Parts: sequence; structure tokens; C-alpha cells
Amino acid sequence: MNADKEFSTVERFLLGQLNLMSFEEAVKETNNALSDFIESTPLYLDMLVEKRRVEVNTFTKFNEYDISRSRDLQEMGWYTGVPVTNGVWNGLVGRMEAKGLGDAIGSIDQSSDLIVSSLAEPRVNKMKRLGIVIGNVQSGKTANYTAVIAKALDCQYKFVIVLSGIHNNLRKQTQRRLERDLGATVNPAEWLKLTGEEGDFGRAYIENAAALVNSHQRVLAVAKKNTSRLKNLLEFLQEIPDVLRSRIPILIIDDESDQATPDSSPGIDDDPTAVNQLMKEIWAEVRNGSYVGYTATPFANILMNPNAQDANGLQELYPKDFIHVMPTPSEYFGAEKIFGVDEDAGRDINHPDVVRKIPQSEVDVIVANDRMKTSAKQTVTHSLEDAIRWFVVAAAIRRSRSQSDQHSTMLVHTTHYADPHFAMRDAIVKFLEPLKRRAREDDVEAFREIFHAERDRAAHLYRGGDSAPSWGSVSAEIPTVLWKLKVVVDNSRAKEEERLYYDDDDPQSVIVVGGGTLSRGLTLEGLFVSYFCRSSKTYDTLLQMGRWFGFRVGYEDLQRIWMSPGLATDYQFLASVEAGLRTDIARMTRLKRTPEMIGVRVRQHPGRLQIVSRPKMKHAEEIEIDYEEERLQTTNFDVTDADKLIRNADTAVRLIDQLAEQGYQGPGDIFSNVPVEELEEFFSTFEVHERFSETFEELYKWSSRKLPGQLWSVAVATGRGGEHLIAGGRRYRSVQRAPLNPDAPEAVRGEANIRALMSSEDIVLDIKHTDAYRQTKEKSDKSQLTHRDQFLLRRQAEGAQGHGLLVIYPISRFSKPDTKSENLRVPMDQVLSGLDEKHIAPGLPPIIGIAVIAPTDFEQTLKYDEKGTYVAVKPRYEGVDEYDESDVIDDEADFDGEIA
Repeated sequence: MNADKEFSTVERFLLGQLNLMSFEEAVKETNNALSDFIESTPLYLDMLVEKRRVEVNTFTKFNEYDISRSRDLQEMGWYTGVPVTNGVWNGLVGRMEAKGLGDAIGSIDQSSDLIVSSLAEPRVNKMKRLGIVIGNVQSGKTANYTAVIAKALDCQYKFVIVLSGIHNNLRKQTQRRLERDLGATVNPAEWLKLTGEEGDFGRAYIENAAALVNSHQRVLAVAKKNTSRLKNLLEFLQEIPDVLRSRIPILIIDDESDQATPDSSPGIDDDPTAVNQLMKEIWAEVRNGSYVGYTATPFANILMNPNAQDANGLQELYPKDFIHVMPTPSEYFGAEKIFGVDEDAGRDINHPDVVRKIPQSEVDVIVANDRMKTSAKQTVTHSLEDAIRWFVVAAAIRRSRSQSDQHSTMLVHTTHYADPHFAMRDAIVKFLEPLKRRAREDDVEAFREIFHAERDRAAHLYRGGDSAPSWGSVSAEIPTVLWKLKVVVDNSRAKEEERLYYDDDDPQSVIVVGGGTLSRGLTLEGLFVSYFCRSSKTYDTLLQMGRWFGFRVGYEDLQRIWMSPGLATDYQFLASVEAGLRTDIARMTRLKRTPEMIGVRVRQHPGRLQIVSRPKMKHAEEIEIDYEEERLQTTNFDVTDADKLIRNADTAVRLIDQLAEQGYQGPGDIFSNVPVEELEEFFSTFEVHERFSETFEELYKWSSRKLPGQLWSVAVATGRGGEHLIAGGRRYRSVQRAPLNPDAPEAVRGEANIRALMSSEDIVLDIKHTDAYRQTKEKSDKSQLTHRDQFLLRRQAEGAQGHGLLVIYPISRFSKPDTKSENLRVPMDQVLSGLDEKHIAPGLPPIIGIAVIAPTDFEQTLKYDEKGTYVAVKPRYEGVDEYDESDVIDDEADFDGEIA
């Protein structure tokens, strides 16, 4: 056998083993099985391991963005894309194309790749990952996690558990979609379905769990987060012997993961809620697998206790390993686009004219309070009349645009109490009766006024090619709309046959009246008119109620939202909260921090709203959005632009010249008591790597705006480099910072990545001459002060007095790695000359890096509410959730379908 055939034999054997075990185990098994027969097996395996490493690195560099993970992908990297061409993912792609969703495949493919690459490697015992995916309300989260499931199954995950909210209708909708999109209805013999559209997780299969799972290629369960259903699921897992379970990679998708999953028991020392406890017990039974929460409102998830373990060692489902933020498509209508963002978000969005106010006098009539919660009377007020009339007109416009084959929906939400929903339905039906009667005689004059009042108010949003609708064409369609129009109630007390159901073969126009069941997960097809009165004081519930968010392709201009007073302002504030949350997560990513390392901050409302219900915030602590003592440092340098490196050096020289000329010279290489305004030109001119530009800019703006009177120190770090920075009449010898090897996982072509800029005690570089530093050093039993001790010194009157600190690092272009890191790093000139020899021409200044420690409000000049508060928090609002999850009725049958 020649070498090529030997190599091919080893490779085929290795690939075959990957269907049974992890890559590392497969390599060992291949070596054990073939080395006696093929002498060069170890060599071939080394080549295959290197080939895989290159594939992982290439895939990672192409895909890694907008995601925070537990460690670098290359360390845990196992995913290089879907390994099969005829698997579940390819089937899903085909079905998406058949439904006309081909344009969305690219973004779903890329986003789901990132998530799958963060999952635990399948078939590695005891490898588990906890993460969360943040989407937008009504933004395609189901499509995203369907893609993740498909790719995970193609990569040897076997058991998929989807926890689909707490309501029957959402679970059924999810079951139906997954079976269709994953191909379970096409190839039923390959699937073990533990739930079905007709029934939730029952007890029929528990006794034979091991045999059933072992004999099927794929296992799927779509269950509600209900105690009886979760107990059945837990018992099913426990019936599978541990040895077998360790060989079954399990993927748990927790849809609406902020609902029911987080512990909402009143106090820290109270027993956890039943669902939370069962979820932790289920996760503990997983030997190899991943938990991925999906939500548009992650506040409760990121406020979980990240360190929690109970007496039995059960781990909380805090997303410690990764957070992924789904990109917001340009055509998505979310809170930012509809309501705009307040000043603190730094953006001014010209939001469309689609929001209408419900007068307070009408709110007082139609919003049920405790005394009215069993009321059998409801009224169609003037504003609700307008909303209904516009819905009829807009549905008629859609028909005139040849959209009669699509659903059209109006949402009416005035209370979270169930009984008034039926009364409101009856009132709307009564209001529509005379309109329908007259329309049968071709009298639709009652709709003319609202047509002319609303038609053009958001016309610029429409991207279709049709001309503006005329009254003649629209009035001709109104009788058909009224004839087909239905009014339904969807809540936990509605009869099954009366509830909302979309049949794609029978497009409908429907006004749906409801509360909690409509605010979670359930898609309202073709929703473009909402009549909504505020009934929540929490961020998450309020945002989830915004079912008008989403995609309105073909009828962008028709959507309207009637709201109670003050609600639009609340949503505008929440838009800024969401923007800030995403920015904070993006900053975490850029700085290589993870949820396990640092809590994600959530901005608090100054008084009207609470982030989540009080029990869900019991582990949170109040923090500030400010940058007090924030430490930033440039560790990546774009070395493709030689002129930019020179401009940065010139900017540093100008600052040092200016400070020396104005007499701010302090001890050694320190400039002391520098007003923040003296640094404005430097921060506005100095060009840091794009990864850091936003954070440096925000830090300086915060310092100059919030603490304009706080002074700064500016230090120039010096070392043993050959070049000098000449400024302020002095020569500053450069420091040595050798970059990572270009072949290192973190390295990117065109960049010098030094990984760390600051030395161990540079945080206190400006006060090393003080007695406070010397005394602290003497008390310490370590050779170097901890970061905690250094920051304590910065706050003390005898230390830095809260001053900000800017450190300028002239980095030698000929920096050499020390002997301990020669395998990891290379000389700086090797990276520079590899791009262009002019980077190391004689006479060039050093490369300039900078580090910043933001100042402290040492004099306590800011009032608490002037800083703006964020959390990871102490709650203020003392209320409770409007929706009591314990009241949700589970009247679904147990699934006991036949095994294929």
C-alpha cells in the first residue's frame, strides 16, 4: 500500500470514529486500531490533527464576531461547519427556499454557525456549555434556533429538548414548526418524537427510555415549562443509564428563557421556584451537552446568581459561557425604529408616524382594575373605533396590493385579566354588526374619514411598487374584509376551538383580544394594528407585549399602534436600554470578557419602571453606568497604515510638549494635576484600533461630562527599547512589547497583537513616589500589588485622590520576546517587515500605545440620580408580576404517539 492510500485509510477510519466519539478520542482509537498495521499511522494522525486545527482557525477567523464566549474558539474549537451535505441543515435550507425565504438563509447560516461553534463538543463526557441568545421581539428567534438544532444534529448531537414557554398554544405552534422544518414529518423513521402537536411530554415512554433513545438516530421533545411536564422529562432522563447518557449529546433550547426559568422565589434563602428547581435538576442529568436560552428580554437571565450552587451541587442556569446577540436586520421594526432613542443613547432616530394616543378618559373606562376583573361589560371607545376602522381599511389596502393570500391581524390588549377579554370581544362584535350590514349594501362611508386621515401618514415606509391606494380601489375591498373578519379571544380560559389559529391554506383577517398568552413567543401573523393599554411595570413584560415589533414587508406603511398615555415614552426609554445592553455586550466581546467574568449591566428607569419583578432581582446589586475607574488599554495595533502610526506619535508628542510648556511636570516621567479639557485634543485625534475606539471615546466623554473638575495624571512609560520618543525636551526610551506569532489563534494579518500593554503596577504609575504606595507595598506580602490594592490607592486622599490616569507607551518597533515566550511571540519588526519594509525604516518614532484609568468622583460632586443607574441591582418597585405563572392552565393531553 502506497503512502497516499495509507493516509486515505487512516483518514476514513478517523472520520468513521467521529460518529461515535469526540475528535480527541477518535484520534486515540484510530492510533490503537491501525498503528500495528500501518506503521506511519502516528505521522498521518499528526497531519490530520494539524489539518483540523487549520480548518478550525480558518472557520473561526471568518465567523468570529459579536459573541462572548468562555474561551477562545481555538481552545475549545471543534466546529468547522456542517460536515454532511444531505443532512438536517440542507433539508431545512431547501424548505426555506421553497417558502420564498432564500434571502434570509445567509444571515441565519452565519448567526447559527457562531452559536453552534460555542456549544459543547459532542461526545466529550462532562463537557457542558451554558449560553444565551438575545434576539428581538418577533424577530425570527425560532428560525435561528431551528438552524442551530439542524446543524447540531448534523454534528452528532442526538437528543434535542425544546422548552417552549408556558402556554399550550405556543408549544403546539413550536412543535408544528419544528417537525415541518427539521424534516421529522418527511423521514419519521429517523426520529423518536416524545411530544406531538396533539400532546405534551407524558409518561408513556419513560419505562423504555434507554432502549428507545438507543434505537433512534434523533430524539425530539417540545415541552412546556410546567412542573408535571418537566418531572416527566427528568424521569425519562434518569431512566437512561449513566454510561449510555454520557454518549448522548443533549441540546436544550429554552425558548422565552427569561420566563419561568429564573428563580422567582421571594428571598435569597427561600426554596427556589418549582420550575427553576426542575430545570437545574434536568441540566444536572446532562453528561455532555449545551443549554441555550433564547429571549428578546434577557434581563432576568443576566440577573441570575452566577455563583449559585445549592446543597445538592445543582448549578444555576446563568449563561456563564457565552452570550450571542442576533443582528437586527434593517427591515426589522423594533423599539428604536418606532419610538426612537432618548438622548442618553447618543442617537437620534427619525421614527415614523405610526403611534396614536388613547385618551386617559378612555383608558379609565376600558382598563379593568381589581374591581372590574370579573366584569361582563366592556365598551368600544372612540379611539378603539378608529383603530378597528383603520384595520379594516388597511386590510382592504393589502387586498388591493394582491396580498389577499396573507393573514391580517389586529391586537387588542386592555387588561391582563381574562374575563374582560370575552366582554371586549362581544363589544367589538356588536360594534361591527351595523358596519357589516351596511357593507352588504355597498355602503362603506363609515371608513372614508379614517382612510383619508391615515393613508399618507407613513406612506414613505412602503417599499412596494404599487401606486398610492385610492378610495375607489380600497372601498371595493372593504365588504370582503368585513365578511371574512373574525373576532377571537386568546387567553388561558378560552376554549381550544375558539382560540387563535392560523391556517396557511385559509388566510384570515382577525381581531384578537387577549393578554398574557399573546405576549410570549406566539407569532401574530400579519399584525399591523395594535390597541394597547399599559398593564405592566417591568421592562421584560412591557417589551414582550410589543407584538407590533417585527417584519412588515409589503405593508410597512399600514402599521398603527394606539397606546395609553406615557407608554410611548416608556418604550422610547426601553429602546435606549436595549441599545445600551447590546453595546455593553459588544464591549464585553471586544475586551475579551465573558458573562462568567463580569455581569452585564442594565440601565434602571428613574422611577416608573422596574427591570424585572422584585424576586428575580434579589441577587442583583446596584452599579453605575459611569466609567469610574474603568481600565482600558490598547493591545491590538493596525500596522497596515504607516502614516497612522506616525500621526499617533505626533499626537503624543504634541500633548507632552503642551503639558511640559504649561508646567504640569511632576516627579519623574509624570505630568500631574492636568485638567480634563487639556486632553480633549489628544483623545479626539489619537487613533486606536477600531476594536477600542468606541470605548475610549465613551470613557473620555463620560469623564469630561460627569467629572469636569476632576484632575488627571499623564505618565510616559519607559523601558529598554532602542528607539526614543522625543517630546517636552526629554528623550523617553521605548518599551518592549513583542506581538503574538502571526500563526497564533488570536493573530490577524495586518495587526500586531501584544495581548497586554500595561505592566503589573502601571495602574498606580503616577503615585509610586508617594508614601501611601510605599506603605501599602510594605504591608503586602507579595512582590507586586494586586489590582484591588492598586485601585484602592487610586481612591485614597493620600494616594491618587481619584485622579484619572493616561499612560503613553512608546513601543519599540524592534521589540523582542523574552525567552519564556519565544514560542508564542515574535519580534515586532518581523510582523512589520512582513507587511512593508518601510515600517522599520531608520528614524521612525516608536509605535504608541495608550492605557487609561478613568477618574473617580472623589469629592462626591455627583448626586446619585445624576450618574444614571444600571444594574446587575437593588430593586425599588415593590410590586409583583402582573401575570401569575402558577395560574396557567395545562389542559393538553399526554403524548403517546406510536414509535416509527
